Amino acid sequence: MKKIILTTGGTGGHIYPALAVADKLKERNVEVIFIGSSSRMENKIVPRLGYKFIGLDVFPPKTIKTIFLLLTSVFKAIKIVYNEKPDAIIGFGNYISIPTILAGIILRKKIYLQEQNANLGLTNKIFYKFSKKLFLAFESTFNDIPIKYENKLLVTGNPLRKEIEAIDRKQERERLKVGENEKILLITGGSLGAEDINTAIMEAWNRIYENKLLRIYWATGEKNHDKLIKKIEKLKTNDVIKPYFNNMINIMAAADLVLCRAGALTISEIIELEKPSILIPYNSIKVGQYENAKILEELSATYVYKNSEANLAVEKALEIIMSDSKLEMMSSKVKSLKKKNSADEIVEELDIWRK
Repeated sequence: MKKIILTTGGTGGHIYPALAVADKLKERNVEVIFIGSSSRMENKIVPRLGYKFIGLDVFPPKTIKTIFLLLTSVFKAIKIVYNEKPDAIIGFGNYISIPTILAGIILRKKIYLQEQNANLGLTNKIFYKFSKKLFLAFESTFNDIPIKYENKLLVTGNPLRKEIEAIDRKQERERLKVGENEKILLITGGSLGAEDINTAIMEAWNRIYENKLLRIYWATGEKNHDKLIKKIEKLKTNDVIKPYFNNMINIMAAADLVLCRAGALTISEIIELEKPSILIPYNSIKVGQYENAKILEELSATYVYKNSEANLAVEKALEIIMSDSKLEMMSSKVKSLKKKNSADEIVEELDIWRK
């Protein structure tokens, strides 16, 4: 039996693409082992989905203590890789994957990398020269890499879990009992919420309430939810406000417009579901959301606003959501970015299948 180690962690944007690839490997009877952080969300998500998980004490290398722990984790990873003898290692970015990738290089294992964002992340920037292939979500990432290494690059799009392939917009709208002329606006700032977005929604609340053909699904984030609910004096029967939606992808499929951040996975889901959007990228340069948003903006498939312009973003959302022609045009622009099944393509490209 073939064996693959996947190394990733920290955020859903890194973990879920790895899980999508893991599911495809499992279909081909490949043993999959995850190596991540013992203290981040992957240590619960991965085992819950039935995959073997090995946790390392990896933290951002900012202090003498965390640098020491990182070095210790490298030695632990070498021991793990030596004992497990994988046919290949696939890294999905983030500092959490550094020990395992280093171990793979030292033990001469086949290394593959996957980049979710438009700009190459630091870990992949360090290691792509040692990889057999670097799988890219977006063509614009080519600009981050010297021409002499282009033979290592393959644009596949971001791997998305197979559930999204079966989602049907019409069925999801029927499930939510959406009226024929009713419009759905999905608002989310990610799992933590976004104060700027939430404040802008509250300022526009009277307009939202008065539009009886508009239904909102608003994910406020855990820390903001109770405070916001207390401020809302009137609410339409069909409007839904929660800290987070576990069925977010189903609601996105049913939505006419999405107002959200520009995380790599969110952008990929918007593309897969062909959704018009209003994007407010998280304003940290390190996260790279602005570059992700630009991919859609350059095609006129979205409108992009800064945090400080969140009120303008909400105004634009309320304007265009009632325009079928505008929504259809944006949706057709998004559709041009769709790729074939990314996880399938990544698995097929692995040089482990020849006997």
